[in-house]
Amino acid sequence: MALPCEEGEVELWGLCYSVENTTILSNLSNTSGEIPQELCALVNLEVLNLMVMFGNTNFVSGEIPDCICNLHKLTFLDFGWNELSGEIPDSIGNLSNLTHLSLFSNQLTGKIPPSIGSLINITYLNLGFNAFSGGIPESIGNLTGLTELYFSFNFLSGPIPVTIGNLSDLTMLSIATNQLNGEIPSTIGNLVNLVSLNAGYNQLEGEIPESIGNLTNLDRLWLNFNNLSGEVPNSICNLNTLNWSPYGFEGEDSYLNNNQLCPPYPGCIEENIGYQDTLECSDLGDLNGDGQLNILDLVTLANLILAEAYDEIADFNEDEQLNILDIVILVNIILDT
Repeated sequence: MALPCEEGEVELWGLCYSVENTTILSNLSNTSGEIPQELCALVNLEVLNLMVMFGNTNFVSGEIPDCICNLHKLTFLDFGWNELSGEIPDSIGNLSNLTHLSLFSNQLTGKIPPSIGSLINITYLNLGFNAFSGGIPESIGNLTGLTELYFSFNFLSGPIPVTIGNLSDLTMLSIATNQLNGEIPSTIGNLVNLVSLNAGYNQLEGEIPESIGNLTNLDRLWLNFNNLSGEVPNSICNLNTLNWSPYGFEGEDSYLNNNQLCPPYPGCIEENIGYQDTLECSDLGDLNGDGQLNILDLVTLANLILAEAYDEIADFNEDEQLNILDIVILVNIILDT
């Protein structure tokens, strides 16, 4: 039986801690059950790390006590790999000194509170592998010091907020395996320091924005298994450090497969575009409007060229003129259908 704690101490998991002098609680090996309210008395805590280390059989469970948000001196908070349930307290925004917050791999539910946008000093945020629903709050754009952001493997829906473009220091962004929809905002091109962007396995739609070509530091890009449509912008070929692959799950490769992207494809990816549902692309190249792609469309294009006429629909290589290059592209479209 543990001895009673002295005045000015609190008991946590069978041990006594000084209220005044305890600044770090890290990777305790005897933690189990719910997080005791007494923890919130340690008002000088700067580091609270209850992440479950490999091989540890102790897990904290239950809900995150709201009183934790009174620990204003916290700079590091990590509850990763535990069994926490319930929602993130709205008062999480009180912890404005946090630089690191990880709730990775728990059983947390509910919405990500907009108050998370008050964590203006944070550089690392990981809410992955939970059961969060609702949208990504627009206030995420307030966290301009973020370098790593992980929301993967939840049930998040709605669009990627335009404010994501404010996070210009990001190097890692993972929002994969959710239910996100809407278009990829053009502001994604502001994230010029990104090394990895994983938005695969969602319901994203519309065209890949031209601004994707600004992300020249990318080593990995996953946009596979979405509903993206239209033509792939040629600017994607600016990302010359990517190793494209048509299929697979290799962490170092990049993927566009299993979308609805239409030919012609930029040369840098045409051999690795993977499966695309092109049923909605049937009108591409149908210059005479008969619902088919054949020699008649080539004749129409040739007549436009001879007449020195211009039709944007026939300008397949987007150089604002009609010439032999457009005929070559149209021939390839016909052969691919």
